[in-house]
Parts: sequence; C-alpha cells; structure tokens
Amino acid sequence: MKHDPAYKIIAAVILTGVAVSLFAPASHAAEAATKPKHTKTRSGTYQDSNGGSGTVNTTVTQGGGERTRNTTLTNQSGQTATHAADRTWDKSTGTGTVSTSTTGFNGRATSRQGTLTKNAEGSVSGQGTLTGPKGQTSTYADSTVKTDTGRATTGTITGPKGQSSTFTNDVDHTAPGAVTRTSTLTGPKGQTTEREVSRQANPDGSGTRVIQVTKPDGTTESRTETFQASSAPTS
Repeated sequence: MKHDPAYKIIAAVILTGVAVSLFAPASHAAEAATKPKHTKTRSGTYQDSNGGSGTVNTTVTQGGGERTRNTTLTNQSGQTATHAADRTWDKSTGTGTVSTSTTGFNGRATSRQGTLTKNAEGSVSGQGTLTGPKGQTSTYADSTVKTDTGRATTGTITGPKGQSSTFTNDVDHTAPGAVTRTSTLTGPKGQTTEREVSRQANPDGSGTRVIQVTKPDGTTESRTETFQASSAPTS
C-alpha cells in the first residue's frame, strides 16, 4: 500500500517530536520553575526488530522553568540519529514554549515550534507548526488534561495542502518507576499509526525502555533499550 507522503511527514514529527516531548502537567512545570537546575544522564545500548543495534545516550536538564532533553543514537555502522527538545514554562503567566528537532540516520530532519497556555479549568492548550525534511509545514492545535494516572492529550493537524489529521497521546504511571506513553495518529484517509513507549526505571538507576510502532498496514517495528541513569546538580 502506498501511503500519503504528507501523512508520513506528520507521523514522523508527531510520533517523535511531539508525543515524546509533551510537557509535564502544569503543576509540575510550575514547581520546576522554583527549583535549581538538575541534570540526569542515561546511557545504554539498544537492539531493534530490523537487526540493528548500537548505543543510546540521553541528557535531561531541568529547573528554573525550563526542561531540555537531548538524545543521540549511534548504530552499528557509526551513523547517528538525534532528538532535541526544549520546553519553557512561566508560572506567573501560565504560558510556555516548546521546540523540538529530530534528525534520522538518513539525515532527514523534522521539527516543531509551539506555544502552551494554561486554561482557567486547568487544561493546557498547545498550538504551533510542524516542519518536514523538505521545508513543508503543517499546523497543529491540542489540549492536555490530567488523569488519575498521568495525562491525556488530543489534537488536530492541518497539513500542507489543508488535509486534516488527528492525534492522541496518553501517559500513564502504571507502577513505581513504570511509565507508558501511547500515541496514535489518524490521517486524512483514516490510516492509523501508533507508537507505544514503555519505560521501567529501577531504584539503582538501571532500566529498560521499549518502543513499538504499528504502521498503517499493520506491520510493527520495535526497539529495546537497556540503560543506566545518573543525576547531579547543574552549576
């Protein structure tokens, strides 16, 4: 089955750049604004369902109303793929910004730029622009609410030619140290891509992270990471 190229671009940005880096609940973001910056690093290895393997390194720095996350994957051939995300939050105004960029092993880059606004009833609205590897742009709007176990996001995307897609992102803290993110994108022709990320972090800093993507044709790809984390204050 041949899929709409614009849908593939939107899927690449939403399921990596947006879903992976969605902001924490507004209350957590506000608390972060009063704390000094702190850096956590996570290093490990990965294996994927296509026979690939390599290393993965992530650095997260947060505090003072800002959170940055940088991840680099290096495959067995020495090629690298990167993802960078930056989120800011101003407690006094209830507003923030989000910026992400992703570059694959093939060198194709996608990005997202957006703003965040806390609403009177406690939800957070987001809107912005998604940019594909050839400079084509889409716009999005979403809303995030707290749930008993995490948060839930729903949103819409308008593609370069006016076509409409929808997406959801659910984050659930299922047990101590266990978090599951399920992201689904439904394209203008009803085609659906789902990405599920399950992470288990242990008290000693070790852990695993499993990413599985189900494509519109029903086929799946997965990556399993094993990591060791450490943290320290940032001067």
